[in-house]
Amino acid sequence: MHRNRFLAAAATVLGAAALIPIAAALGDDSPGGSRVEAVTALATTFTYQGRLVDAGSPANGTYDLRFILYDAETGGAQVGTTVTRDDVQVASGLFTVELDFGAAAFQGDARWLEIAVRPGSSTGAFTVLSPRQPVSPAPYALFAAAAGSLKVPLTVSASSAGVPSTPAGLITVNQSGTGIALAANRTADTPAEFPALLGVNAGAGAGVQGESTRTGGIGVRGYATDGTAGQFVGPVALDLQGALKVSSDVAFVHTVATSGTGKNTCADSNAVTVLAHPLLDGDPNALIFVMPKTVDPAGLPAPANFGVQYRSSSLAPCTGVAGRWTIYTTDASNFENGATFNVLVITR
Repeated sequence: MHRNRFLAAAATVLGAAALIPIAAALGDDSPGGSRVEAVTALATTFTYQGRLVDAGSPANGTYDLRFILYDAETGGAQVGTTVTRDDVQVASGLFTVELDFGAAAFQGDARWLEIAVRPGSSTGAFTVLSPRQPVSPAPYALFAAAAGSLKVPLTVSASSAGVPSTPAGLITVNQSGTGIALAANRTADTPAEFPALLGVNAGAGAGVQGESTRTGGIGVRGYATDGTAGQFVGPVALDLQGALKVSSDVAFVHTVATSGTGKNTCADSNAVTVLAHPLLDGDPNALIFVMPKTVDPAGLPAPANFGVQYRSSSLAPCTGVAGRWTIYTTDASNFENGATFNVLVITR
C-alpha cells in the first residue's frame, strides 16, 4: 500500500460536550442568575467522525485506524493514551468511532488528532495521515471553559448525604499544592457588616467548621489588622454573639491529688497544686481561667481562697517546680484530695 492512497478530510468531533463532565451541568435557566444542577458525571468517551479517501475515491470496506492526541499541530508531545480501532466499517468514505484518551486529556488546552490507517486485512505498519486534525469543542464545552467568569449570583441546589468527617460536599475543592484551597475576598470598604464567607446551618452542626489533621495545626484562624504597627484599637479578629462553648483539651477539669502515683501537689506542701498541660508548660504568657467546681465529685466543699501563679523558678512552698502554672491557697491551707477546678487555657 502506498502512503499517498489515503487522505482524511472533513473530520468532525461529535458530542464534544462529553469531554468536560461539568459542561452539561451548567446553564443559565433563571432570570436572576446561573444555576448548577446535580447530574450524573459524564464519561470521557466521545464520538469522532471522519471521511477517508482511498486512491482518490471514497473508501469502502474495513480499515484499522490509530489515533494519537497531541498538544501541537506539528511536533509537540503526546497527550493521553494511544487508541487503536480495528476493522472499522467505512462506507462512502465515512466512518464513526468512539475515542477515549483518559480523564486528563482535555483540560481546556488545544489538542490535535493524528490519524493513521491500514487496510483491515493487514497487520503491517500504519500510514500516518497529514495534517493532524484539530479537536474543536462544542458550544457547551466552550461555555465550561469560560466557567471562571460565570454570572453571579450563582446558586447550587442539590442534596447529598454523609457523615461530619466526610471531606466532601456539593462543591469540593481539593488543593494538593501549597496555596489556598478556597478564598473569599470582599473588597468593598464599607461600614456595612457583610461577611466575606458566610455559613448558615439549620441543623445541629456548625455554620462554619475548620479542622486540622497536622500536629500543631490550626483548625480556624482569624486575622485583623489596620496596617498600623502596635495598633490594638480597630479591626476585631474574633467577634462572638451568643454563648461560647470550648471543647477538647483547652477546657478541662483539674483534680487535686495529694498522694499516690498521680500526686500533683508540691513535695513540701499540699497548699499548691501543679497544672499539667502541654499548652501551659513553659508559657508564662498564657491566660488561665480557673473556677472551683461548686459540686465536687468526691463530696468535698468547693475550694476557696485560691490564686493562680506561673512559677518561673523553684519557690517555697513548692520547691522543685519551675516553668509550670499552679493553683495555690492564699491562706496556706492544704487542698483536700479530690478537690476539683474547671480550667480554660488561652494561648497566643
